Amino acid sequence: MWAVRECGGANFCDARLTQRLVSLVADLAEHPESSLPAALGQWSATKAAYRFFDNEKVTVEAIYESHRKATLGRIKNQPVILAVQDTTVFNFTLHRKTEGLGPIGQAGLAGFFLHSCLAVSAQGIPLGILAHRLWVRPPEGKDSRKTSRSRPLDDKESARWIEVTEEAAQGIPSSTRVVMVGDRESDIFDLFLLATGKHYDILIRAAWDRRLDQTQEHLWAAVEKAPVLGRTAVTVPRSGERSEREAVLTLRAATVTLRPPPHRKKEQLPAPTLNALLVREQSPPEGVKPIEWMLLTTLPVTTFEEALQCLTWYTYRWRIERYHYILKSGCQVEKLQLENRDRLMRALAVYNVVAWRLLWLTYQTRQTPREPCTVALTESEWRTLYAVVNKTTILPDHPPDLQTAVLWIAKLGGFLGRKSDGQPGVKVLWRGFRRLQDLVMVWELFRPPRTYG
Repeated sequence: MWAVRECGGANFCDARLTQRLVSLVADLAEHPESSLPAALGQWSATKAAYRFFDNEKVTVEAIYESHRKATLGRIKNQPVILAVQDTTVFNFTLHRKTEGLGPIGQAGLAGFFLHSCLAVSAQGIPLGILAHRLWVRPPEGKDSRKTSRSRPLDDKESARWIEVTEEAAQGIPSSTRVVMVGDRESDIFDLFLLATGKHYDILIRAAWDRRLDQTQEHLWAAVEKAPVLGRTAVTVPRSGERSEREAVLTLRAATVTLRPPPHRKKEQLPAPTLNALLVREQSPPEGVKPIEWMLLTTLPVTTFEEALQCLTWYTYRWRIERYHYILKSGCQVEKLQLENRDRLMRALAVYNVVAWRLLWLTYQTRQTPREPCTVALTESEWRTLYAVVNKTTILPDHPPDLQTAVLWIAKLGGFLGRKSDGQPGVKVLWRGFRRLQDLVMVWELFRPPRTYG
């Protein structure tokens, strides 16, 4: 059972709590969009879940650590993995009775933050969560922009990028190359220094037009002088009201040495040398802001093939955005009413495993479509799926492949499967998976005699 693999190693110093965690994860995965009472079905199971989330022996760290061990197992034979980081915010403003929350942005909004590091294979398959940080911002706005520059890094929220980068690399075999991928928020000088002296690489999007060392030039101007390495097209995923689209990109690259920040002159920091890749969109659709990414990396980018590899790996950063999207819109974490921060954070740790599995199923299907669907579905699940879709009780000797099964699940969730629809997304998959679990329950109750074709 997949839930045992992911959560069976959780150490709460009480085997009953570990068994409860496994059961919770399995039940919530079957109904990720439902409320706790609806997902668990019985009031006794719901009360047990509430007691679990309220138990001080149940730590967020233990839940994540069990999943991390399973993640490291999937990484074991990977030559390269991407450690993709991002931050999201959980808004519980409408839950006014919830205790222990903090400000999250505009005045009056309350909740907490999650910073996640998702392991992704070089082919783009999500392998699991390697590290995380959960925190509540203090009411006084300790990390405000007005005082940020004058405070040491350890006293800033941005320190999480350094901490999580170091933590994520722990336990990964030395034979596996680790590439830390981050957006503009990860443009931190200390991170450049960290990467140039470690066994892992970085691939981050620059936010600042930094001045270069030993010259008056700035980053953008220097790379713009470099010749074009080549052009390529990428698929920009749907986001909100924005439809999926193709973008044609031009690639330029140069080696640069960054000048340390002037306000840290007394520290006598070294000047790190990195490779810079400038990615610009050609002829974007009318009314659409063109893509422009300045990527800083310790990876080589001297050829078009190397630059294209870096660009491809950076686009896998969208995986972690989908992961956070599933937590919010799929698992409906922000609708949980657990009355205090600690219970919410324990619940979030449980839903983390559910969200990862849905994300993994989406991308594993695209990578290995011809594998038997038993890599993701139980026997009851694929048999129920086959019988419902084909309206028959005559079942084949062998299960369908993963691509076929996932397409059927997506259609249960409302996917039409037209030529123009492309691949089914995460949203229709979790809807279909939810409906499949209801059908499996009926199948188990009224299972017909096995008849094989």
